[in-house]
Amino acid sequence: MRAVGAAAGAALIGAMVAGCGSSTPQAAPSTTVAPKAVLPSPNTIGLCGGVSEADIAQQTGLSDPQRVSVNPVSCAWQASGGTDYAVVFHWFRGSSLDERRSQVTVGKPATVQVAGQPGIEWQDAASCEVAVAFGDTDFIDWTVRHTAVGCKGVEQLAAATLKQAGQG
Repeated sequence: MRAVGAAAGAALIGAMVAGCGSSTPQAAPSTTVAPKAVLPSPNTIGLCGGVSEADIAQQTGLSDPQRVSVNPVSCAWQASGGTDYAVVFHWFRGSSLDERRSQVTVGKPATVQVAGQPGIEWQDAASCEVAVAFGDTDFIDWTVRHTAVGCKGVEQLAAATLKQAGQG
């Protein structure tokens, strides 16, 4: 008896489902998903901008720079025996390069191109800062203080970071 009841119930459900269909095939609703912007990941830029202490020494003229602060988006080096940061790298995530233009007080901002990317450079008699666009929503920033070398070495550090990340 239970088998007959179960069979009747299954037949009734089958009839209800069949009644919902139509003989005319209908197209599946179309859904278009806009592609998401590809954001740089923490692995895109190597730790500390992907540069070594030897690179820092070569590009800034500092003798034996020592990395004294490190995290995934910021690093600092000081000259051997120094007490103040001499070189600083920052990766500003989700921040516009244009916003950065008005935030720096060291000298007047100048527009530069570094490894084909737009950037901004500030300098005074003893320091230089270079900020360069990285992707659509980020920028990297290299600052060197107490340097007699000027900004060319700082631009080279930024170019090395971009190249290591596949953007230069």
